[in-house]
Amino acid sequence: MAITVFIVALTVYAIVGAFVARRVRSSADFFVMDERAPTILIVGTLAATYLSAVTLLGIAGISYTEGPLVIAATGSFGSWIGIMLAVLYVGRKLKGLGCRTMPDFFRNRFQSKAVTTLATLIMIIGLLGYGVIQLIGAGLVLEEITGISFPIIIVAFVIALMVFSALGGMYGVVVTDTLMFFTMLAVAAVIAPFIISKAGFADMKALGDSMPGYWSLAGAQGRAMSFTVSQFLVWVIFMTCSPAMVSRVFPAKNDFVILKAAGIGVFLAAAMQIPIFLAASAMQVIEPGIEQADRVMLIAFIEHVPGVMGGIGLAALMAAIMSTASTLFVLAGFGLSHDLYENLKKDSLSERDKMRVSRIAQIVIGVVVAIIAIAQPAGIYWISIYAAAIFGVGWLPTVVAGLEWRRMNHKAALASMIVGVSVFVLFTELTRLSYITLPAYATPLIIAFSSAIVALIVVALVTTPLAAEAEYFEKIRNASSSAKTISGILIKANGLQELKRQYRQVQWIMGVVVVLALSVFGLLAVKLAF
Repeated sequence: MAITVFIVALTVYAIVGAFVARRVRSSADFFVMDERAPTILIVGTLAATYLSAVTLLGIAGISYTEGPLVIAATGSFGSWIGIMLAVLYVGRKLKGLGCRTMPDFFRNRFQSKAVTTLATLIMIIGLLGYGVIQLIGAGLVLEEITGISFPIIIVAFVIALMVFSALGGMYGVVVTDTLMFFTMLAVAAVIAPFIISKAGFADMKALGDSMPGYWSLAGAQGRAMSFTVSQFLVWVIFMTCSPAMVSRVFPAKNDFVILKAAGIGVFLAAAMQIPIFLAASAMQVIEPGIEQADRVMLIAFIEHVPGVMGGIGLAALMAAIMSTASTLFVLAGFGLSHDLYENLKKDSLSERDKMRVSRIAQIVIGVVVAIIAIAQPAGIYWISIYAAAIFGVGWLPTVVAGLEWRRMNHKAALASMIVGVSVFVLFTELTRLSYITLPAYATPLIIAFSSAIVALIVVALVTTPLAAEAEYFEKIRNASSSAKTISGILIKANGLQELKRQYRQVQWIMGVVVVLALSVFGLLAVKLAF
């Protein structure tokens, strides 16, 4: 039964993706859904993209072996803050400037092909690394379920992803993400509580007796507080400028949609993640001694819940992988075509050619990722580290300074990106090869991030912005996503009443979200304390 439900769910994803692709008729549809996405779609794609294979495989495994608070109270909390910054700060500002992709900002702000090319290459490399992780996770899951060889599964999986990412672009990704989101919500709201109740919360709390530190921030391995702080900072830095998060804003219908989606989406991402981590810990009671801990939720879905629930759980696991992978494929394809090819090409492309080139680029990206995934490089952990960190050290200082500092210019941008990425790679490799030993608080990412900021400030102070850079900075100061939304509503009949209604709706939603957050996490804190 579980396998049947699983296969049916995957078939539905593909059919919906193919159907949605028929609605794409222009590059505006393809890249940003013609900026028509309502709140439900932005919430769905935001939460689904965040809840990737890392949550249901990697972090679930850590929750099983070390305890649920090690990551939930550090990395996850940092991620939630980072997502809010990505949506409400970076995303809103870039949308207000009319950006379709994040490299659009680099192109317009710095008026330099070198800066745009370097920023795009950083994005593509980072997305490729993260895409490989998603594909390997998907391949391992499907191989265990179906018995089909890993290479065949990877090829089939890439083809399925191409149905709604290459054909439908952002339109296909956002709609299918939202469909997948409801599958993941079923895991958090129904299946995870079932697993927790099966283990019994009293027995789960008793794990702290046999595994000291299991319910502490240090975890069963007794990690230092510096690890907690570093994990928090890493995920704040990464998520704030992650193109997968920031790009969720661009298809939004207006600024009210962004505000509502930020509150609802981040709350749901948190509220969905915590039950999954607790369910992984419950498996320590139900089936202790699982050697491959990153498969703990897979084992739970197959062996420890009723058939239909198990099928939905497996479909949700695949949905988490597919939603993130499709987003990465479509953004990498956009980068290769819209931000790299069009940036270097002298002649402008027609609407039809823009979509054609982007689709070809996504196919190229899919083939490259499939080849790497099939090879299953031994250093896959290090690929994930690079993928997560490269945006933080390569992009975040430049993006923030580009938005906020008048003296910021293309030379400072180049210096910051080159120094940040180079220092990160250098210190990561020296540490990995045991040539140096860093203090726990001085991670390669923190060193590289600090170096990127110093390089940016020094070069910006000794150079002068171009006239075009100064002119665009003034546009940044005057651009506002909210102003565009307000003017667009006021020109309608009964526009003032609609504007007031939207404001009240945002306030009401934010109030409900705060109450729910305090209730859910307060109840969890009480149950853990007593």
